[in-house]
Amino acid sequence: MPMNKPSREEIEQAVKLAEALREKGKDQYKLGYVLLYLLERNKILEDLRKKAEYYVRFGMGEQELSNLRVALEKIHDMDVGDADDSSFFARE
Repeated sequence: MPMNKPSREEIEQAVKLAEALREKGKDQYKLGYVLLYLLERNKILEDLRKKAEYYVRFGMGEQELSNLRVALEKIHDMDVGDADDSSFFARE
C-alpha cells in the first residue's frame, strides 16, 4: 500500500530528532543514521529523476546526457562499498 508523502513539518521534526539522537550518542538502533542517510540519498535520487525527465522530454543533447551521467555517478559513489570491480562507471 502506498504511503502518503509526509509534510515538510513532519520531515523537519524527524530530522531534528534523528540529529539529536546522533549527537547525544543515543542512536542505539541506528534509526537516526538511517533516516539521515536516506534523506541524503533521496535528494540525489530526486536530482537524478529531474535530469532523466529533462533528458527524455527534451532530447538527446550532449550537455543533458552529461548531466544525467554525473547524477548517476553520484548514486554509484554512494554505493561504492557494495559495488564490484566490473562497474559500469569505470573511469577512463
